[in-house]
Amino acid sequence: MIRSSFTLIRAAVVLSLTALFVIGTAFSAPVVDPALEKDILDLLDRECLSLNKEKLYALLAQDAAVSSSSTDAAVLLKIMEGVIKRTDFDGIAEGKTVEIIGLVYGAHKKGAPLEQLDEIFDVAYVNTVSIDQLYAAAQALKEFGMSEVPQDIYEEFVYHSIENGWDPRVTPVLARGLIYGVDRGLSPDKVALIIMLDVKNGELNSKKPDQLVMDAIKLVREKEPARWRSPDQGERDRAARMDKERLLEKKKEEIDNQLQQKERAFTAATTKLKELREYPEQQTIDQKRIDQDLEALIRKLQDEISQAQNRQRDIVAELETTKKDVEQRQAVKDREKKEKREKELARKQQDIQSRGKQGRLNKTALKTEVDKYLGTPYRFGGDSRNGIDCSAFTRRVYRGQGVELPRTSREQARVGNGVTYSNVRTGDLIFFDTSINGNISHVGVHLGNNVFAHASSSKGVTRSSLKEKYYVKRFVKGGRIFAD
Repeated sequence: MIRSSFTLIRAAVVLSLTALFVIGTAFSAPVVDPALEKDILDLLDRECLSLNKEKLYALLAQDAAVSSSSTDAAVLLKIMEGVIKRTDFDGIAEGKTVEIIGLVYGAHKKGAPLEQLDEIFDVAYVNTVSIDQLYAAAQALKEFGMSEVPQDIYEEFVYHSIENGWDPRVTPVLARGLIYGVDRGLSPDKVALIIMLDVKNGELNSKKPDQLVMDAIKLVREKEPARWRSPDQGERDRAARMDKERLLEKKKEEIDNQLQQKERAFTAATTKLKELREYPEQQTIDQKRIDQDLEALIRKLQDEISQAQNRQRDIVAELETTKKDVEQRQAVKDREKKEKREKELARKQQDIQSRGKQGRLNKTALKTEVDKYLGTPYRFGGDSRNGIDCSAFTRRVYRGQGVELPRTSREQARVGNGVTYSNVRTGDLIFFDTSINGNISHVGVHLGNNVFAHASSSKGVTRSSLKEKYYVKRFVKGGRIFAD
């Protein structure tokens, strides 16, 4: 009955919006692209449990991203589905949901990877975020993910960049500075803290970002002289190639702008010359002289455009070669890091399985640890009572059991024994999919009687019923650590 009512109402919404579009310019709000309309309505039918489908559709129909994205329909629908899954799960309002869809779609169009956008877009629940800020944050997460900076530190660093409204042009410089300091052996927490404090204290008003970074590293180095490690030849070569890539990107941008200016001047000159020759009677100047001047200017501009195009081709060719080299070297580094991480995770899995076989769940300690954090606000990358995310919360709960879980929900899902929905019990980890890419993205801990505790993105650490329909829909599996 509910579904059929929605079908009737959504048909009325479509007709109303179409009528407004046809009537005239008095109501000029965009409408849903016809190529997307059915897919969006089906998506809302399928994914909305707590969100108001009619209200959400009406807001989507007015959104510029939806009305002008037929060429990127598949990407937009994927983003829309992932965001709605999360906001529906977290109880976020329809207006904020549409806003976040636009933010994620805009940042992805600028080049931000969906994997990192998926990790961070819920910071927009409580922060005012621009597309450029979200793009910069996602790019920073990508670079950090390939570095040796610990995850809890770099996530806090990135969240801080959004929370404190860093200029998105500054974020990548500061992120690379933190990576450089850690690569040199300095304490990640100290380098990150000094950079964040310097920005907060207004140091960027008198310093360029790279100078702020070097001053922060210098200060930490003075405190930790024994930890400093000079870069080896391989690191210097990699840094030099990355610097070259950034320089070539800048040169390409400059030559692109120059070429556009010359092409606009060429168009203006040829248009003027055509006008003079077609309507000579309207001219009150020496037409012959102006013809000659314009022809000379056109020839000069043609020559300059040709030269600029040649320089542009050379820069593009060199840039592509440099990028390929950097990517190949980075791929080797990433592969080595992944292999190292997989070995660490395998060791941790063995340790946890061994601890699980040897010990028993202490239900009193479990409840006590959960109670400590109830009401703690959610914070991306947070790991304290000032703010905590879902996997940090479960890690702290299980630390009270003498078990050290991995940092992320996805990795935590790999270390226990899988349990079906009907068989979960007290102490089991509970995993959910609320992601764009269809991966495990949220975790809680079962407390018995179909109740679980988790760090909700919208409510902070809270207890919820596993029987609620949106938790049932998003449930992936349980994870059991202790056999008894």
